[in-house]
Amino acid sequence: MAAAIALAAFHLWTGLFGVMESFTQRSVHLLLVCLALPMLALLGPRESRSRRFMLLAGSLMVVVPLLFNIWTGDYWANHMAYVVPLETVPVILACIGIAGLVILSERTLGPAFAVIVCVFILYAWLGQYIPGRFGHRGFSLSWAVDHFWYTKEGVFGIPLGVSATYIYLFVLFGALLDRCGGGKFMIDLAIAATGRFRGGPAKAAIVGSAVMGTISGSAVANVVTTGAITIPLMKRNGYKPHFAGAVEAAASSGGQLVPPVMGATAFVIAEFVGRPYSEIALSAVFPALLFYVGIFMAVHFEALRTGLAGNLKVPSLVAMLREGALFLLPIGVIAWSVFQYSPMRAALYGIGSVIAVAVFYRLLRGDLLKLPILVLDGVVEAAKAIGPVAIACAASGLIVGVLSLTGLGITINSAILSVAGSSMIAALVLTMISSLILGMGLPTVAAYLVQVGVTIPALVNLGVDPVGAHLFVFYFAILGNVTPPVAVAAYAAAAVANSHPDKTGWQALAICLPAFIVPFMFVLEPALIMQGSGVSEAIWPLATAIFGVAGLAAAIVGNGFVPLNFILRIVVGVGACAMLYPGIASDIAGVLVMGGALLTGKALAQKHATAASEGS
Repeated sequence: MAAAIALAAFHLWTGLFGVMESFTQRSVHLLLVCLALPMLALLGPRESRSRRFMLLAGSLMVVVPLLFNIWTGDYWANHMAYVVPLETVPVILACIGIAGLVILSERTLGPAFAVIVCVFILYAWLGQYIPGRFGHRGFSLSWAVDHFWYTKEGVFGIPLGVSATYIYLFVLFGALLDRCGGGKFMIDLAIAATGRFRGGPAKAAIVGSAVMGTISGSAVANVVTTGAITIPLMKRNGYKPHFAGAVEAAASSGGQLVPPVMGATAFVIAEFVGRPYSEIALSAVFPALLFYVGIFMAVHFEALRTGLAGNLKVPSLVAMLREGALFLLPIGVIAWSVFQYSPMRAALYGIGSVIAVAVFYRLLRGDLLKLPILVLDGVVEAAKAIGPVAIACAASGLIVGVLSLTGLGITINSAILSVAGSSMIAALVLTMISSLILGMGLPTVAAYLVQVGVTIPALVNLGVDPVGAHLFVFYFAILGNVTPPVAVAAYAAAAVANSHPDKTGWQALAICLPAFIVPFMFVLEPALIMQGSGVSEAIWPLATAIFGVAGLAAAIVGNGFVPLNFILRIVVGVGACAMLYPGIASDIAGVLVMGGALLTGKALAQKHATAASEGS
């Protein structure tokens, strides 16, 4: 707990009064995270003894090298890498630190990510024995660890720098908002706003999970928190358990796409692209909207198909707003500040507004003395949440370091281009597959970071807008959370819904199928991510895309305000895909095809109704 408090104090201090030299700042950040990890594990009653031991061992292995980095920070800031071989002590400490980091990545992110990191390290060591273009010249141990540990091309590179400056403060903002009552208010508000409508509890899950997902940055954490409230509501409303779990899994996964916070990865995207974070957040608005339109319409059409009504026993929206409207203020402050100031300053203003609102509410309730406990809980939760993110950022620096040291990134880039040829679509499909596979087993930020130096440069070389290329990988890394056979968000939702995991996973994938088209759309039509055009140029592509996504949802569910048989579902799906493809001609063809299919479905439904009435 002391490490969690120190972590918060350090970042608030540097946020208010300025960061240190970057190498030292990142070393202190990682040090405090590594000190907090085993201590917080001790607080968890479900943590196994072996997990606690490995966390402690990995943390101790990293702590001593980090202390050495901090003590000698000025030297490494001005160090001429590769010119003079390192002495024995720095080499040994770096090796111990790297080994400890791999252990921590296995404990916090799972074995898949640790295996990927180890494969890249082995390639740096043994790649000189690989024949052909995938081999490299070979590097001494001193040269390699110098690059990986003592420069900003490896562990202490851009990803960890973003974690050390921006991400933690936004994680702290989300944790404080949740602990001080804002999280519960957001969910209750979503239920009050949508609960009375057809399929209302499922729509409440979508709205609530979108809001909570943007600040939590973890699909699984979002599922188990919001899902504990929304999934039982959906089941009571008549949704089958596996469908209720699938809706929550899909909605929770997409929260990382929702501005202004977008979980954690968007800050890293901004650094790699070299654009302001506000531009990345603005670029994500329409893709996030299309993602949730697809889920929302799937839920609505399912409610129509099964005849589900709304839930009249929901709190009054006016009463909810009267009681807790001020909890919307911190999100408003963040949304405004992120477009006016640096992300760090925006996060500080957001944290300050959360504390101010919490003080006001506690004064009204007469229990102000509870506030320090709530704030402390938020600080501890922030430390728990930042641990996997910071370890992912640091360990992925090893991957980035291997790519830059050996030239493997350029080699893979050329290999992708040779396989795809001049076809952008082929390269996009290959990137989609790799992003989904990585997203199945890794946190989104880790899945994205693995791709940064591998597939994204190939897309850019084929003419994809840089922002679009990064968002494309990010988007599919998110969808990996609901892609079987390792749909981690869906499996977490299945546990809450008490449904079969595989059935829940495949249903979540079906609900999200329209979202699989969206990344291809904004690559082919950059106006949808505000690149090369303004809002006015994006209105028509967005409007047709909304109808296209809704049409795909209708084809998947089998109802588009009218029942659709198998053939009509296929026809509606074809028309929807035509509307999703950029171009006036395809849009007109899509409208005609989809409209004709829906009119045919309406006529068939009326015919069946007439026949049924005459038969009775």
